[in-house]
Amino acid sequence: MNPWQEILTAAILIAIFVSIRTALHRRRDRKYRDALRKLELVLQPRESIKVILPQKKGRIILTSKRVLFETSQGFTAVPIKTIKRVQGNNEKGNRTTSIPKMVSLTIKAEQEHTIKNDCPEFEAFAKQLIKKTTKKKPDRKAGS
Repeated sequence: MNPWQEILTAAILIAIFVSIRTALHRRRDRKYRDALRKLELVLQPRESIKVILPQKKGRIILTSKRVLFETSQGFTAVPIKTIKRVQGNNEKGNRTTSIPKMVSLTIKAEQEHTIKNDCPEFEAFAKQLIKKTTKKKPDRKAGS
């Protein structure tokens, strides 16, 4: 091969590499924008997103009013007011309240939903959900 053919081949390979990389970057940005738009359409007025938890079957989104389960079919919403109990499970399957020891979190409402602990956002999700669903004890006034 002549030197000019080697230079031309290298330039073509670089152009192909750059075009593939650009296409992948655009695709990733488009998917992110589409997911964000879809989520914004589901949110109710004055509802804000607290935590987004990625899972194998979709995402679980904790908002100020609801827990949204996103799957390939669409969204399933569970209002926080209808949640009867939130229960953490450890490796042996026993109940636990310690978030670092939790392997899964079970939300008991009209249906039962189980969330796996497989990402770093789980701790923030579990902490906020437990805080929102636990009922406050009535204050006993001292000296009454």
